[in-house]
Amino acid sequence: MDAHYKITTKTRPEEHSVILLLDGKFGKEAIAELEHSICEARGHRQTIYIDLSEVTLVDRKAVQYISGQARKDVRLVNCPNYLRRWIAQVSDEAES
Repeated sequence: MDAHYKITTKTRPEEHSVILLLDGKFGKEAIAELEHSICEARGHRQTIYIDLSEVTLVDRKAVQYISGQARKDVRLVNCPNYLRRWIAQVSDEAES
């Protein structure tokens, strides 16, 4: 997949949280940058939200990564229904 993506970080100091807005096509190429952003937020002990409202396409590796983060401490917001079902399916497979 030819990934064209952008990750926008919106910090909410009053809530001690960060929103990572994913925009575009996300594949395995985007995971390293997303991981860096998540690790940085964890280092600041921020609550992490991943906003998926602007995602247009994802590959299986990206869904597996996002699903793994959702099982930890990352909260998914504005997640399209098709993507939420896929993430839940991947999560169920990981627990089996």
